[in-house]
Amino acid sequence: MDTRKTRSRTPADIWGLADPECQRKTRQDAIDDGDLIEITRMGRDAGIIYPLAVSAQAAQSMVPFPNMPQETVTENLWDTLNAFREKASTTTAEEFKFQVSLYQNGLVPTITFKATVSPGDDGEPVITIMMPDEDWETIGYSRHNACETMLTVDDVASALNFTPSRIREFIREERIAAVKCGGSWRIKRSELERIMNEGF
Repeated sequence: MDTRKTRSRTPADIWGLADPECQRKTRQDAIDDGDLIEITRMGRDAGIIYPLAVSAQAAQSMVPFPNMPQETVTENLWDTLNAFREKASTTTAEEFKFQVSLYQNGLVPTITFKATVSPGDDGEPVITIMMPDEDWETIGYSRHNACETMLTVDDVASALNFTPSRIREFIREERIAAVKCGGSWRIKRSELERIMNEGF
């Protein structure tokens, strides 16, 4: 006679149900939703081998104005990565703050960022650069973030019923304000809303 205890299964166990509010968002979900912006390729060019992303809030601090020249955006990203690398080369802590002076339309304020190395979706080490009040574990949980979501070309193409290549053309023609982060274009949600309300 088999006397092993069997655990009673709930409907949630049987049907694979979970409370969406309590479910942990994966890093890839946060990247897909624009809460994190992946800049791994740029990081590798700077000698950082782990996958690397910046929070949308940190990206907005680096690029606070929609019409910043692309060279300035790229310089700000490089300056941030160089400041991160300089600080990382002197510490064994898994989280630290660092400062960088970034050009912002004639001003050069010093901004404090926080960097952390943490387990990625498959347990691999990943780096996140964020604002000091952010937490890598909760980025992307709230749908009502204080920072503005950055959309991909595909997101905008889908919303406007254009092909991604046509959206890239609009970006080149400066009909859509966009910034290039880690090799891919990002568009602020407010820019999409502006186009939907006012047109190009």
